Order: sequence, then C-alpha cells, then structure tokens
Amino acid sequence: MLRKLLQPFKYLFVFSIIAIATIFIAACSSFGKLPDLDDEAVAGPIKASPQWDGAHFKNKLAQQPVDGWKAMKSMFLDQNPDVEPNPRLEIAATDTDIFSKEPESGLRVTWLGHSILLLEVDGQNVLIDPVWSERASPFSFLGSKRFYPSPLALEDLPDIDAVLISHDHYDHLDMATVKQLKEKGLQWYVPLGVGSHLRYWGVAPDDIHEMDWWDDQQVGALKITSIPSRHSSGRTASRSDHKSTLWSGWAIAGPKSSVVYSGDTAMHEDFLEVGKRLGPFDLSIVEIGAYNPLWRDNHLGPEQGLIAHQMLNAKTMLPVHWAGFNLSRHSWVEPIERLLQAAEKKGLSQEIIIPIPGQPFEPATPVQERWWPKVPWKGADSYTVWSTKVDELLKPYR
Repeated sequence: MLRKLLQPFKYLFVFSIIAIATIFIAACSSFGKLPDLDDEAVAGPIKASPQWDGAHFKNKLAQQPVDGWKAMKSMFLDQNPDVEPNPRLEIAATDTDIFSKEPESGLRVTWLGHSILLLEVDGQNVLIDPVWSERASPFSFLGSKRFYPSPLALEDLPDIDAVLISHDHYDHLDMATVKQLKEKGLQWYVPLGVGSHLRYWGVAPDDIHEMDWWDDQQVGALKITSIPSRHSSGRTASRSDHKSTLWSGWAIAGPKSSVVYSGDTAMHEDFLEVGKRLGPFDLSIVEIGAYNPLWRDNHLGPEQGLIAHQMLNAKTMLPVHWAGFNLSRHSWVEPIERLLQAAEKKGLSQEIIIPIPGQPFEPATPVQERWWPKVPWKGADSYTVWSTKVDELLKPYR
C-alpha cells in the first residue's frame, strides 16, 4: 500500500532530476570553453603574452583578493529596496531612421544601458559588449535581470564593421547574442583566450581576432587598440576558469574621431599611458557602477571613474556599467549621482554626458538629461571604493 502511495513521488523525483540535468547541460554550454593550451595555434599567443604567468593571466598591478564568503553574504543579506528600479523602467525604443544619416560630427553613440554600445565612427559601425539576453547569467530563469528591454532590437542594428568584447563575464559576453550575431559573419575583436568561447559557440575562426594589450588592428579607416585594464575573467561558479582568458579596454581612432572605452577595471597607472600614447580622445566611456569595498580592485566606482577620464585625456565622458543590471547592493542610481557630485566639486560637470538609454547622441553636442527618478543613495562620505596600491598615483587628483 505504501509503495503505491509513493509511486507518484518516484516519478516526480525522476522528472526533477532530468529537468535539473537538462538545465545544467544548457548552462554548461553558456560557460563556454577554455583555450586549448595543447593547440599551438591557440596557445602560442597566450604563452607569449607578458600577462601570462604560465597558468593564468595576471594584472600588471596585483589585486586585493576578494573574500568570496563575505561577497556572497553581501549580495544575499545586505537588504536595499533600491538596487533595482521599482516600477520597472519604461524606456522608449530607438528611432532607427537616424542610422540612415551619418552623424554631422563623424561620431555618434547609442548607449543601450550597462556597457552595451553602438558607435558610429567616421563612417563605420562598432558594437561593444553586446548583451541582448534578459539576464546576465548562464541561466534563463536565475541571475541579474535587465531593468528594461533593449531599446534597440538586435535585428534593427545597422551593418556592423566590428564587435569588441572587453572580457568574458556574463554582463559583457552573452552566448545567445553571440549565436544570433554570428549568422551575420561579423568580425570579432577580443582579448587573448576569449576566442575559444566564440569558436565553441559557432563563430567562424577566421572572423575572430584575439589581441593582447597594446596590440592594434586596422578595421577600414579605424585603428582599434586593446588597452590594459585591472580586472579578471571567468564564467563558472567554481572559479576553475578564473583568469584563464584576458580582459581589456579599447581605443578606437578614425581619421577625425577617437574614443576610448575603459572596460571593467579598477584604477591603474596605464590610464595615463593610454592618454599619452593614444589620446587625446573625443570621448571616454568609463565604467562607474557595480562597486563594493570588498572588490575595490575590480571596479572603479564613480569618483575613480572621473579620475580615469581625466587621465585618459578626453574631452567628454560617457559613464557606463550602470542602469542595466543589478550587480551590487548599492542604489541603482547611486553611481550616476556620486559621479555628478564629484564632477561638480572638480568643475567638470560640463564634460559628463548622460543620455537616455537607446537615444543616439553626438559627443560634440553633449547631453545631460536627468531621466532617472529620485531614489535614496549614499555619497562617497558613507563608504569609499578606492583601489589599492594607487595612493601616489591618485594624489594629484584627490
């Protein structure tokens, strides 16, 4: 009798195991694939890199280790009702008719939230860190969710001349988006090792260009240069692939226009070298969000983001890595509020560009629209996120 009563639960158990296994297998595909160090064509450039220590990539300036347990507790236990917009943001769709006309200044930018960018530079189109999925996660049902749907549909993109990837974290490299874009036969420019993910997901090897820091490639009239950053990489929860692929920012120089993108990074002295060697720039695109004192050597935060902009020798600054996904426990508006506060103190407010996501703009005519609501936030005096080992570097700017 008892066996008959338990029979339905047996089938439920088996079904649950199959469902979990199916979900895990799907997630494994999203994990990507590590570089094959037994393949000389793949391993040669990696092993020749000054950033390779024989087992992993390393930063020029070492990072303070992140206490994983404390970081996990912070993400799950630090309660803040304002980490995401409530209600969900209503963002207007991009007017795609604008792409039929070249920008008067030669440079036009469409920021799609977080670090997703479409750049029109001197007649060519560059897509940066494209993520069109609902979540920055290997799972479709779990993980950081978009604050709003992309204002520009993937199929409405203009013809793309180059796709730039800064590193392989989920909020910058999205498998589903890659698989959709690969059908277009686009050219991908990525840090060393990241090409292994793309090949695993079906991108043609000839369409992938893996680059070390300071390497450059010619894309039509544009010169694209990989620049140093201070960050990390990896897509598995076990961290077995931690720092197995490189991370970088990007500089883009055309006949008339120039742009620099920090990528995800903490503070480092090479910002000055980039500004000196590749600047001046019409626009710096600098990450300012998803910070925490526990990982102060992974992200800049607003105050250091402004300093990075100054070091890069750029006329204007577009702050990114905010208003897209919830990746920390600070108020979702705090990064931009703290940036504006810091810029006002330094007399740099006129250099900050804050467009509505999805609305194209030309840096030659900066916009600064307060499109976000008034939400509680904490200033820099409440807690700081200054990176380690850079006190002397920062002295002239603080």
